[in-house]
Amino acid sequence: MKAPLKIVIVGGGATGVLAAAHLVRHLEAATAKVVVVEPSAEPGRGVAYATDDPRHLLNVRVANMSAFADRPDHLCGWLRAKRGDNCPSPFSFISRADYGGYLADLAREALEAGKLTHAQALCVDLEARGDGARLTLSNGETIDANFVILATGHDTKPTLAGFSADQPWSEGTLDGLDNDAPILIVGSGLTMIDMALSFERRGRRGPITALSRRGLLPTAHRPATPRDLAAAKVPFGAELSAQLAWLRDLATRCSTEGDDWRSAVDALRPHTQRLWRAMQIEQRRRFLRHARVYWDVHRHRMAPEIEAATRALIEVGRLRIVAGRVIGARKIDGEVEVEFARRGALTTEKRRFAHLIDCTGLSEAPLQSANPLLRALLERGVARPDALGIGFDVADDLGLVGADGRASRRIKAIGPLARAAFWECIAIPDIRLQCAQLAEALAAVARSDAAQTVIS
Repeated sequence: MKAPLKIVIVGGGATGVLAAAHLVRHLEAATAKVVVVEPSAEPGRGVAYATDDPRHLLNVRVANMSAFADRPDHLCGWLRAKRGDNCPSPFSFISRADYGGYLADLAREALEAGKLTHAQALCVDLEARGDGARLTLSNGETIDANFVILATGHDTKPTLAGFSADQPWSEGTLDGLDNDAPILIVGSGLTMIDMALSFERRGRRGPITALSRRGLLPTAHRPATPRDLAAAKVPFGAELSAQLAWLRDLATRCSTEGDDWRSAVDALRPHTQRLWRAMQIEQRRRFLRHARVYWDVHRHRMAPEIEAATRALIEVGRLRIVAGRVIGARKIDGEVEVEFARRGALTTEKRRFAHLIDCTGLSEAPLQSANPLLRALLERGVARPDALGIGFDVADDLGLVGADGRASRRIKAIGPLARAAFWECIAIPDIRLQCAQLAEALAAVARSDAAQTVIS
């Protein structure tokens, strides 16, 4: 009798738990064993959903946040069961803490049912083998697997202009500050807004300066009419300027027909990964340099309640948005002296802050990763940076591409780790689709006698 496949998921945050949920949904226990390697005692929350601040809301409406795209009411059902009341309207935005509870319950149900095993440790090494891979854990144990799914989520950032700035949500970042002390946050996106609201909740009244290259805030969600956009109408592979002109024209047409640009951006969403994959390397480079920030502020929006709270902070002067960039920083007398240049200025300025927090987004320096597993993958040649050096190279089927240019059949990368390859794959609606597709593919393997391999 052949042993079941063993599938190991590295990372038990949102991406890892969604992968586990889809695997146990598609696989029978008799055909596969699923293990999640996660150092936290409770898989599911990760960094993004471990917050206990009720002002931290999801930036995607509740109707699009079910773990399963084909069961859009799954999250609402969980909310009803937990709260004993009706689910919020489809356009509402629940707290990140509530969503973390939802993910943790998904993992807990699978664990209690015996469909999932939790190895509470950090994966520090992974060696590819002909019939799978061997993982080494921080507690010294090893696990042999037929398939490995890398779901490590957001990597830690290296340095900011050579300075080790505080990271959002790191232990102590919000603690021990003078209520009137000035703070500098680099970045003006959704993470900056969450940090500013957390400081406000703790009673801080000191000024917060948010510095980003263009000084743009995320736009806000508004009710928008869903539109279907046929793939035949999307200019895949066109020059970047032509693609942007096409999108502006689509937004204009939506506006003249009674909607607004949000309908256009949302209609494009199912096609964004294919758009990115169709771009030549130079097109991607130009997008990152010139168009990325504008896409991000329109694509990654904030809840209307968060927009109102942010505007209130700006109006009373406790939050100031500055367009510019950090030149350097150093510690002086318990403070951080930051040299920065305003956008378009020929000279630089120096100011002191009690705190410097890096909210510039995902790490895009794989060769500088502090994650021991990612470093080991690069050193072993199991993985390689993508052509732009902003992430890992991943094939269309999610196989991790090694130094020899070949995509692994046994080691897959999903979620933020695959961002350089697919770009739009860091939000739950995108991640759940990746997880569903991968689970279906592995279920087909599990049913194939030819693919069964005994793992001791």
